[in-house]
Amino acid sequence: MPELSSIANINIVNPMSIASEDMTYIDWQTIAKAVANAFNKGARGIVITHGTDTMHYSSAVLSFMLQKLPGPVVLTGAQRSGDRGSSDAFMNLVCSGIIAAKSDIAEVGICMHASSSDDYCNFIRGTKARKMHTSRRDAFRPINNKPIARVSEKGNIEYLSDYTKSTGESLELRTGYEPKVALVKFYPNSDPAIIDYYVEKGYKGIIIEGTGLGHVAIAPREAAYSWLDHVKKAVDSGLVVGVTSQCLYGRVNSSVYRNLRLLAEAGAIHCEDMLPEVALVKLGFLLGNYKKSEAEQMLNKNLVGEISKRTEADWFMV
Repeated sequence: MPELSSIANINIVNPMSIASEDMTYIDWQTIAKAVANAFNKGARGIVITHGTDTMHYSSAVLSFMLQKLPGPVVLTGAQRSGDRGSSDAFMNLVCSGIIAAKSDIAEVGICMHASSSDDYCNFIRGTKARKMHTSRRDAFRPINNKPIARVSEKGNIEYLSDYTKSTGESLELRTGYEPKVALVKFYPNSDPAIIDYYVEKGYKGIIIEGTGLGHVAIAPREAAYSWLDHVKKAVDSGLVVGVTSQCLYGRVNSSVYRNLRLLAEAGAIHCEDMLPEVALVKLGFLLGNYKKSEAEQMLNKNLVGEISKRTEADWFMV
């Protein structure tokens, strides 16, 4: 893409070539260290080309691992390969280069098509982005948040919401990560013994993807389907248990219904409006860098924009 040379002076680093679904926390650590190294060598901004399937996991965990950034870290990819006439690869990369080279944003985010047309791209906060379609070019959406900015191939940047700017402080790199954290989805008839399985396997934390405001079965007519005792035993055995919602939009709340209050009394931590996968990587990050008691206190506290005080966008906003 020779047109990139008109946007910035580019230095290319290739830490790995791997399908995004094959990535592990070790690869996240490698990328975080490569980003920190590039900034320490004088880079103004960073563009990371990444497979789209797990891009929102990487953008979230990098948001926690890389704090007090001196400039933007932009993840981008393509929903359609470069050999197709409808490929989004080239526009996504150009717009990402513009954000990295010209914006004053100091956050990790995802830059991808904002619509199915080639009109502009959105730059979405790394902890608020989610892939919402298998193949559409505008698959990535901001959840419970507005995009930080909209950018065109011509170089125009329109800022849409508040964002972090560089404070001039030294970049804070924390790459510790506890891989023994699990994401468990509750559904009708689900066996709560899955919680016991992770306890027996030596896991340190579990994020439950509940229904609605953060529900799981508490008092079913068949007692064997109740999750309450299993959650309590997990907490008592030393696990950190967080609760999110499979609704995605909106937030969980431990104080509305009796079942929610019982779950909270058992030690489960309701994670506000965090996306389930964001809560997962945040818990792994916290347990890898802090004491368990600190991780429990920080799980439902905002660190890098993963929790909003209130919903900033309508659920149907594109």
